[in-house]
Amino acid sequence: MKTFDLDNNYKITSGFITPDNYFEQFEAKIMHKISAKQSEKSPVKVVSLFHRKQVWMSSIAALFLLSIALPVYFNSVNESLLETGAIEDYLAQQSFGTTELTKHLTYDDILELETSLGVSPSESEEIENYLNTEDLDYILNQ
Repeated sequence: MKTFDLDNNYKITSGFITPDNYFEQFEAKIMHKISAKQSEKSPVKVVSLFHRKQVWMSSIAALFLLSIALPVYFNSVNESLLETGAIEDYLAQQSFGTTELTKHLTYDDILELETSLGVSPSESEEIENYLNTEDLDYILNQ
């Protein structure tokens, strides 16, 4: 690399030069580009006024739908809870015998009860044999 002395050699060239007659032709080139763009006539973007109206109408419709749907949903949830409570009260007040219960239970219901109580198949056979030999009304009324 060459050493340079700023005191004696103060001119450092940048390496960039402008082409000959660049600034004389510059204005002509710019004017030519502007006229070419104006002659092409690109399509103008048009914003519809009805689009904003459509957004407002759809948002009003959504609010109206929510104002109707939410009370209906919450009332249906409360009704199902009331029905469950009413059913439990009814069943607690009624006295059912074993014959009424066995009429309404299916085999799948019995298996589900056994699994929820943790009764194994061998124990269920023992329980069934015990219930067959003993007086059921006496056992249920103890």
